[in-house]
Amino acid sequence: MTVALLVAYLLGAFEQRATIRADDVCENVPDKQKVAKTLNSSLPTATSYHFGERQVATPDSYFKSRCNAYSDGDELLLTLAAEMGSARPWQEWAGDEIPPTSGGDRTYFNTGVKGVSDAEVAAIWVPCYASERASKQPWNMTVFALVHKRLKASDKEARQTLIDLATDFARQAHKDAKCDLPSKLPG
Repeated sequence: MTVALLVAYLLGAFEQRATIRADDVCENVPDKQKVAKTLNSSLPTATSYHFGERQVATPDSYFKSRCNAYSDGDELLLTLAAEMGSARPWQEWAGDEIPPTSGGDRTYFNTGVKGVSDAEVAAIWVPCYASERASKQPWNMTVFALVHKRLKASDKEARQTLIDLATDFARQAHKDAKCDLPSKLPG
């Protein structure tokens, strides 16, 4: 019995799990109540969580939005990010812009121009500007939800959680960037 208790202690069984409140979540994230609930059920256990955000917006020119979730000791757990890039075929975008992961086989889904996911990342190529100010070329936005530590879920559930987080973040980023093209996002 003593050995079992020692092993349980060493594995963190007696650590108190912190709770993420809606007010803790980054301001640039929509439906913070829903996101807090999702993160409480899927992020790895930690005794504390905190968030960092950054958003830079120059309408019709440049946009970058980011929200990072950290645990104890500033360990990065999750990144939600949106950033502009010149429009190009989605296959080229998928090869160049999606962060590499070890999350298994990637699958594609029809959201935005195209979406790509595995158990550690969901990325969406979202139309934004018909004619960006400086280049006069169409610009799209790469939006992704990326975990740096696996979610507490099956690969299928993790993939869907990341797709949902990326889609909601993309909807907000599209609005915040004042895009003039339809987003092609659901709902």
